[in-house]
Amino acid sequence: MVTADQAPREARHAPPGFAWRVLSPIGAVVLAFALLIVGAGILSLFDLSDDSVGAILAFGTGLLLLLFAIGLWRRLPEHERRLAVARPESLGRTVGLGTGMGAVVIIGAAIILLTGSAIDPVVERRLEEVEEIGTAPWQLVLMVIALVVFAPLGEELLFRGLLLRGLVRKMRFWPAAMLSSALFAAAHADAYLLWPRAVALIATGMVLAWVYRKRGYWASVTTHATVNTIASIALIASS
Repeated sequence: MVTADQAPREARHAPPGFAWRVLSPIGAVVLAFALLIVGAGILSLFDLSDDSVGAILAFGTGLLLLLFAIGLWRRLPEHERRLAVARPESLGRTVGLGTGMGAVVIIGAAIILLTGSAIDPVVERRLEEVEEIGTAPWQLVLMVIALVVFAPLGEELLFRGLLLRGLVRKMRFWPAAMLSSALFAAAHADAYLLWPRAVALIATGMVLAWVYRKRGYWASVTTHATVNTIASIALIASS
């Protein structure tokens, strides 16, 4: 028999439902965007260059998403937390798959962007406007940490460890992967400026979902980090 004081305690420890599993990662991204806008307004009060503001906001937003992701992950039952970020059986295979798939993603994204530039002349002009990473050492450090550390850890936990795992409770894997990948693309501001970039992000999300399914969280983090590392090196070299 459940007493009156036991019922609330059991309710508090009930596992999150489908709506929470799907909507909370989306809510975390929306909240991060809202705080990004507030932060941009505050930074505009100071005498900072656009590169400085961009570096600070990228670092802050990446850190926020990672903290939000960890907070949501901790709401899961203990066995689900372990499954979401399970340790790889083989570190070598995980790193090898991650770096290899990361290189494939970069090549695929480059083909999509080049094709888009050839089809739409506006794309090439906007690419030159969007692809800025800063030149000062501290700006580069903040951007690289945001792109290579915070983004892979936080976004893979949000979009694969939480959202994708929530969606596959109600649908087959590939429709769930497509939906989570579309939302993954929507979480990147440049997807709204460049349609080939949106297509590339959706394709990237599908690859990351497959890697997560096959090898788990740390393999998808490695893939994501490889993509962002190569992209960062290319941006630094061109700046």
